[in-house]
Amino acid sequence: MNFPMKFSPLVWMVLMVFFQSANTANAQLRFNVYSGGYFNITEYSGYMTPEGSHQFHIQYAGQQINEENWSISARINGPIRPMSGENMSGLPFPADRIRFRFTHDDGNPPTLAEIGVSTSFIPFNAIGETIIIPKSKAPIAYQSQYGGSMQFHLYFSMQVVGGTYLDQFKNRMPYQIIVYTVPVTFTLYDHKGVVLGYQDVQYSIQVNQSLSGTPPAEPAYSIEILGDAHDSRLEFGNINNYVEGVTATYIDALKINANTGYTITVKAIASAMTAVSDGQATMPVSVIYVRLQPGSTSVPNGNYEEIALSNNYQPLFTTADKREGPQFFNITYRTAGNDERLLNARSGVYATTLLYQLVPQ
Repeated sequence: MNFPMKFSPLVWMVLMVFFQSANTANAQLRFNVYSGGYFNITEYSGYMTPEGSHQFHIQYAGQQINEENWSISARINGPIRPMSGENMSGLPFPADRIRFRFTHDDGNPPTLAEIGVSTSFIPFNAIGETIIIPKSKAPIAYQSQYGGSMQFHLYFSMQVVGGTYLDQFKNRMPYQIIVYTVPVTFTLYDHKGVVLGYQDVQYSIQVNQSLSGTPPAEPAYSIEILGDAHDSRLEFGNINNYVEGVTATYIDALKINANTGYTITVKAIASAMTAVSDGQATMPVSVIYVRLQPGSTSVPNGNYEEIALSNNYQPLFTTADKREGPQFFNITYRTAGNDERLLNARSGVYATTLLYQLVPQ
């Protein structure tokens, strides 16, 4: 598929700077996840659950609640391995080929629009949490002197992405299917990172030996954050981290498809990161520097730039070269040593969301 040259795909991720964290629970708020199921892959196009078949149900009973800046995450609990047998690759099923997408709500507040979430697909991380709702813009709120209840439902779909990669995850034995178990924990947090509720869900993915249809072609223009880079972290654990700075590199973390020249840009959604612990303390995003480096496959010629983050798009890489097929880049985040803004910061976990943009030429 060809898009106009002004088409600019976007992809988002969460970047966190860690100083500390904590967890407890709230008994009056109920968090139920109606999900799970069996994903039977019979075609190269993959698998999509029916719309409306999966949901979060959040319910409160009492006199008053006002949970602001709440969030929801998902965690795959361990490598996705076959229940029995061995696949062609000998590797776990790739977590980032399993995706989550909000579809609609039941109309009760807070709605998806009020919460401020995207209805784009979110790939799961193989390690760590996948942020489903980074920080709700609308609170879970209710008040009545006589007591009562409120509830709302958020509906979502699950997808197993199609492609020729599925051939590597068929059963090594001819004529045998293979089934993978995917144990997932969904967790609801308050603004301090305290657990308000969680639920374990199990999915099963069956890959059949004979897949029908034609594998989907790589799009002309696309941009995708892969693996652990969805939940990037810079951690300060000792004084040397403040004196020398901290660096984190994610290998083959950015995937690009473009059959013309292009520019990759990035920005933070705000000029400051917010402390997860209380939502009050802030830190400028400009303490973090970002750069791209060539990955396992990338265009041979181009201009790389290192930038200090801001809430305006800045170029990381520009090339006039054309190349068919996916291109991969490593992403490096770092802080400078002896940065007074970090030395004077209140301890805690600071988070922001980054938007990567592909701008075709």
